[in-house]
Amino acid sequence: MSHPAPDRLRELADDVRDLTMKPAAEVRARGRARGRRQLAATATAAAAVVAVSAGVAFAWPRQDATPTLPAGPVPVTCVLTLPDSPSDVQIRVADAEIVSELRERGFTVVDGAVGSGAATTLTYGPASIGRATLLRAALRGEVTMRFDPARSDPAIDLAPGPDFDRLATATELNQNLVTVGVPTAPPQCG
Repeated sequence: MSHPAPDRLRELADDVRDLTMKPAAEVRARGRARGRRQLAATATAAAAVVAVSAGVAFAWPRQDATPTLPAGPVPVTCVLTLPDSPSDVQIRVADAEIVSELRERGFTVVDGAVGSGAATTLTYGPASIGRATLLRAALRGEVTMRFDPARSDPAIDLAPGPDFDRLATATELNQNLVTVGVPTAPPQCG
């Protein structure tokens, strides 16, 4: 049978009164010791994983001990980061109206003759992949992206096609950047 509540409360009070508490410093020391043991066990397990991985890599059969060089041209170093500001993007374009619109939006237009083509085309080099991505987002419609690995100039050539009518609005530019995502490196990049 169960005891009435006052009797149970008296028993609990007697048990608590007889309970001896360890000093807080001793409890903290015991917790720190347990933490050190857990850390040591984790470090030992990690070291074992590294050792086994290194052993597997060392013992892995090799086809040829001599290094093979990739066939074809040496990969080039490419810059994939988006610029902080449109002013960091240098553009060559011949159309005076487009030049005006690009400058209004903060882009830097540099001198150089670029004609128009059958389609709107951006030509850029390894130093301008991220910049070309931003400029592509600023253009409406279909745009052909042409990567030239031999190009050392950071400027991007914009050749507007017959379908080009205007630049993207600020909202469209942001939507295009989200759609395009992170700039990717062409296969020629190292």
